[in-house]
Amino acid sequence: MSFIESPRFPDDISYGSSGGPGFNTDVITVNSGYETRNQNWVQSRSKYDAAFGIRTEPQLSELVTYFQSMAGKLHSFRYKDWGDFMSCDLTSVPAQNDQLIGSGNGTNKTFQIIKNYITGSMTRVREISKPISGTVLVEVNNILLTETVDYDINYSTGVVTLDVAPLLDRGDGNPEEVKCGYEYDVPCRFDTDELNISFEAYSVGSLSIPIIEVRI
Repeated sequence: MSFIESPRFPDDISYGSSGGPGFNTDVITVNSGYETRNQNWVQSRSKYDAAFGIRTEPQLSELVTYFQSMAGKLHSFRYKDWGDFMSCDLTSVPAQNDQLIGSGNGTNKTFQIIKNYITGSMTRVREISKPISGTVLVEVNNILLTETVDYDINYSTGVVTLDVAPLLDRGDGNPEEVKCGYEYDVPCRFDTDELNISFEAYSVGSLSIPIIEVRI
């Protein structure tokens, strides 16, 4: 199996698709009605159904061509989740200080792009492995850096490598902070090896074309 960086899954089809993140949690209910819960996955895993995004014959043809090219489940690809594809919320645009991705210790130069989901005292961290070229902004100690001059990005893994390691002490006893803003894709694959297409009914949602996130 290989990962196909380009082209990503057609945007006009993913825009109308349904789906989103999911977790795997065991819930045991005892006789008293109390529960114990065990989280099996730290990271969520998204699932989608692309069938809801197909409304025209050209889209259907495009989907069949893409499915053939990916050989069903074999190859994985970039997929745009229109409900969650930026370092900020959907009403904003990415900014250089959106997400804290690390702090300086004077030696470390590499930082994984992440997204922090924060609700009150609850925080979940998601690794971003497929940032989109041309959208990434990086700052250190509130200073915007220049890509290829001050840092490089591996767009296949989401790892940022700085030319100079951020300092452990920026002058006030605190480390220099590395922050980032970006757009990103979700690494996915088809979760079926067969397309059962009814040509007469494709536009009324009678198909099921499952797509699932893959771990990178």
